[in-house]
Amino acid sequence: MKTNKSILLLSFVLASSFLISCEDSIDKVNSPIPYESIGGYDSSDEVAASHLVSKFSFDGNLEDSKNNIAGLEGMNIAYVDGIKGSAYQGSSSVSRYVVGNATSKITSLNDYTISFWMNTANTVADGGNPGQGKGAQGIFSIVRPTEFWGAMNLFLENPDSAFPNRLRLKLSVENGRNGVVWKSQSIIMNIDQSINTWVHVVLAYDSKASTISCYTNGAANTNLSGNTLWYANDPGGASNPNNAPKYGVFEMTGTNGKVVFGNHQFETTPPLNNGSQQDWATSYAGLMDEFRIYDAALSSNEVTALYKLEKDKR
Repeated sequence: MKTNKSILLLSFVLASSFLISCEDSIDKVNSPIPYESIGGYDSSDEVAASHLVSKFSFDGNLEDSKNNIAGLEGMNIAYVDGIKGSAYQGSSSVSRYVVGNATSKITSLNDYTISFWMNTANTVADGGNPGQGKGAQGIFSIVRPTEFWGAMNLFLENPDSAFPNRLRLKLSVENGRNGVVWKSQSIIMNIDQSINTWVHVVLAYDSKASTISCYTNGAANTNLSGNTLWYANDPGGASNPNNAPKYGVFEMTGTNGKVVFGNHQFETTPPLNNGSQQDWATSYAGLMDEFRIYDAALSSNEVTALYKLEKDKR
């Protein structure tokens, strides 16, 4: 039986027109399906937006999108794929860090939150044989040039041999406000089962309550070493029998506007303080991404939203 070529051609034309019509309808008429909001936010930058004073995404550069840390100079800087775009790549073989100049938005922090992602092996005890990648690894410091420690110091502490799969992230601060006797305060956040994998960490200080709150992957971390309620003097016990005043307003003194990423203030070349390089300390050897500083203590809901949005690359 012969096929009518005209009928076949007409059928092809009609089918093609139908497909083009459908594409036009899909591409030009229908709106794209929006992301579902998380905690009322559509992007990570919307979380506590008015309190975000510094943000480093490390997308192949050393730029603070909030422009409160500038003039950055890097030593042996490198980047690698991160949780969201590129990430800062530390090193276990060469000293690697960044020094920058901070505005008063950073050096006058009272309430604050530090948030970032890290992916790292554990620290390595120096064992009498110090070297790069061994000992406490510096992550961030606000420099005090005439003091050994900075006004704010964030670093990976030496490992706990009883817990080989535990990262020990330490925040120590120095409160220079008049009336504060216990000027140095610190907390260690123990992070288990997170070796060589991306983990989101947040530390938030509320000056009104004098409390430091710690979070991993959007949830409160209660596996801590140290007190979360800070006092300005010796409380004499957990119930504060000495009626000591609380730590209260955090006031940085003796700073010079310098900050360091990926190292301690005393491990740079030359050291940025009045000390010298230490055998028990080194620059950061892991990966770091989406480093944020807020001038407020984020709520638990804000921390959860921030974690989920950044994990979703928003």
